[in-house]
Amino acid sequence: MRKIDKTLPKDQRILLAAEDVFSRRGYVQATLDEIIALADTGKGTVYKYFGNKDNLFYTLVAGKIEPFMQALQEIVESQAGTKEKIRRYMLELLTFLRENKDLYRILWYEVSGNQRGFHPVILNDGSWEMSSLYGDTLSEEEYNRILRYRNLIRDQVQCLVAIISESMEQGFMKYGQPTVTAHHLFGGVAMSVLHYVGEQEFTDAELADLIVDRFLYGHAVR
Repeated sequence: MRKIDKTLPKDQRILLAAEDVFSRRGYVQATLDEIIALADTGKGTVYKYFGNKDNLFYTLVAGKIEPFMQALQEIVESQAGTKEKIRRYMLELLTFLRENKDLYRILWYEVSGNQRGFHPVILNDGSWEMSSLYGDTLSEEEYNRILRYRNLIRDQVQCLVAIISESMEQGFMKYGQPTVTAHHLFGGVAMSVLHYVGEQEFTDAELADLIVDRFLYGHAVR
């Protein structure tokens, strides 16, 4: 359990406490009471700033993702070549996932509907629709709640889609299905980081280089 600086503004204390509690407890088992106690504030203050537990968690993860997204957008808009853009993207992704592994696991599994069988269907324009593996239905409120978490992930993937699409248009990569290609690459890397529990074998820079090499040139000996 982290120690919160009581001289910080109340909203910052609540977010720091929320990060600690959510990371240790997960989303379902985390309670506002524990967050409030750690932040040394009142329940009314949490409601004033964040409304409820769900909005508190969303604000927390969206705030973590915002500078990450800015970095990805800068990569997309840079004048670097395809290989360097993908390498920079992977380095940013690996670093972000390692630094925020606990919160990202919650985003990936607990609040995005995966555990209940809800998953996104990727449309031709790159947008997502929520679908159910088991035929369950969602209220409009719950549908939108899950979708906003899914959109945090989608925005990250769309930056990779943009890089791959540009590469295909320039003739560097084989043309076809940039969205599917980007989702496969992003998902594979994210799952590897989120589930890997051993000693880190490579630095993030070394691993980014390895991912780019295998993605672009395959595993066969040339």
